[in-house]
Amino acid sequence: MSQPWLTIALLFAAGWSAFGVRVTYLALRGRRGLRLLGVRGVRAEGEVARGPRREGPDLHPAQVRFEAGPHRQTYRRAPLNSAFHTLRTGCTVVVRYDPADPRRVVVVRTGKTFAPTTNLVWGVLLFLFGVGLGVWAVV
Repeated sequence: MSQPWLTIALLFAAGWSAFGVRVTYLALRGRRGLRLLGVRGVRAEGEVARGPRREGPDLHPAQVRFEAGPHRQTYRRAPLNSAFHTLRTGCTVVVRYDPADPRRVVVVRTGKTFAPTTNLVWGVLLFLFGVGLGVWAVV
């Protein structure tokens, strides 16, 4: 491969690899947020009832509303991993709650995002694509 194309291909390879590393990092961070629950939990759909708000020096996290339990009781709680997501009022979310204590809840994903495991797979694939592109350019 001639020099200009080799340089361009290696820059693309470095870019895709860096993007894959970034997506993988964010996916692992999201999975860490899911582990805050401590148990596997039960999935439920809900919505953000109130976004994060500041009252003086105190910052109150967002609250999600979801139905849980055998009697489908409605709960409105702040998720344990609210720092890992941008939660706006009215946004649909998928949550996991502890069946022994439905008041303990974590957000798996919002309506416009993928689950952390899906992002982890995409991040690894993008990184491998960047490495493969670099190997192809050099050979």
